[in-house]
Amino acid sequence: MEEETVLHVMMHFFAHASPLLLYSVVAVVLALESCGVPIVNTTLLLFTGALASMGHVNIWVLGLSALCGSVLGVCLAYGIGVYQGRSILQRVALWFHLNPQHIDIAERWFQRSGVWMVFASRIIPYIRPFSGFPAGITRTPFLRFFISATLGSLVWCSVILYVGWSLGKRWDQALTVIQAYTLPTIFALLLLLVLYCIITYRVKKILNNRLLVYIKEDDNAKHVSDRDLLQV
Repeated sequence: MEEETVLHVMMHFFAHASPLLLYSVVAVVLALESCGVPIVNTTLLLFTGALASMGHVNIWVLGLSALCGSVLGVCLAYGIGVYQGRSILQRVALWFHLNPQHIDIAERWFQRSGVWMVFASRIIPYIRPFSGFPAGITRTPFLRFFISATLGSLVWCSVILYVGWSLGKRWDQALTVIQAYTLPTIFALLLLLVLYCIITYRVKKILNNRLLVYIKEDDNAKHVSDRDLLQV
């Protein structure tokens, strides 16, 4: 009940605030959320999108503000990962006795495929705030990271604002649906990711074992052939 009262007061304030203040708040909140500060921006984007449908703000300027704040925040997270993330990762690896070779393998994999992970994470709630840090820690090329993060942020901001704009005064219906299904969806995606990693690991292990057997049999065949030639 208390949370609903606070939310109502905030919505009343935003509904009567100047457009410039709204654009600034959206940009700042998206920037903070994208660099790891635990702020949920869904409510803000849905509500401001609804305000745009009522003519209180311009939807294009609102979208640009959200995109700029989101990209600025994730780039800040990338910078933190570049300059501080490596030392933190080494401490964590020491605490949990992680093999440095495994960490190097994970870093090389992220450098190759991490741009897709960054893009996907920019459109997944609760994971969005932390997408920039691993990219910075693994020294993912900044241009590739920037393009991927920008595209992901564009998709997220555009979709949520459009939903709020389309529903108008009924924007809270979308918020209810998002709150109900977000966590189960994330758990399902994580489960699929874990299953994919396990299956991929097992398949590679089987193929490598078969390859070793083939190489060993081939070496034995060559050894027998060389011995037969010497006997002749």
